[in-house]
Formats: sequence, structure tokens, C-alpha cells
Amino acid sequence: MNPQKKVDLKLIIVGAIGVGKTSLLHQYVHKTFYEEYQTTLGASILSKIIILGDTTLKLQIWDTGGQERFRSMVSTFYKGSDGCVLAFDVTDLESFEALDIWRGDVLAKIVPMEESYPMVLLGNKIDLADRKYRSILENHLIDSIKLSPEQSRSSCC
Repeated sequence: MNPQKKVDLKLIIVGAIGVGKTSLLHQYVHKTFYEEYQTTLGASILSKIIILGDTTLKLQIWDTGGQERFRSMVSTFYKGSDGCVLAFDVTDLESFEALDIWRGDVLAKIVPMEESYPMVLLGNKIDLADRKYRSILENHLIDSIKLSPEQSRSSCC
């Protein structure tokens, strides 16, 4: 069956420097781990085609730089986007706390300003056994929803 409909979507991935946005995208698009760390200056674009039923989706994913000094330049890439991935490093609480700023920046810059704009929160680097991430996430969740550690473990999925 040949897909009948074609849809182009522009997606952006944003977050603090070093959270692994480029590595995530290379894994998703090329099925390869991008181990060489190089700061993304501005943005790079990767494409992926997905077929869902009778629809062909062409994803144009904009990998934006996370450095503060490039934020004003990077925010110009938000325009015309159809959705956003907010990425953070689960071993770095500051990268999680900075998501409010990234989210606000995206919402302030998208054109046209939509009442509902799809965003997905993505925690990266859970595969790093030598880093302590569970306590960062547990502590934040416990503080934000006022649970004791015992309650969070017993009600956890």
C-alpha cells in the first residue's frame, strides 16, 4: 500500500549545553551513537521519513545549540516549527531546572503564536551507570509533589 498523504513537520530540540541533543538525534535518525562531543553552533538539521498508515511524515528536526550566548540566534530557528522536544540530562539538575527558561523562550518566539503547541520532555543519559541520576530525579519529584521517599517507592510504577 502506497501512502496517500504527505505531511512535512518541522520539529526543534532545545535544552542546555551538553544534555546530548545531537547524540539523541543521530541515534534516532541514523541508528548510530554520536560519541564525539562537539558543541552545536547555531543549528543543524536532520531529516527522517516515517510512514504511518496511509500517511508519509517527513520530519525536519532542528538540532539547536544549547549555549546561552547563541540563544538569541538559535531562537530564530523556532519560527514555523510544529513541535518541540525539551531535552535535559538526568544527571544534571541544573539542565532540568533550565527547562522553564527554554520552554518560555520557545513559546515567546514561535510564529504564529499557537494556543496549543506540542512539546515533549525528554530525559537523557540514563544509560550512564557511573553517574548518579536516580537521586536527582527522586529528590526533585519528591520535593515537587511532597512525597516522602517511602511513598514514592511504594507508589512507583
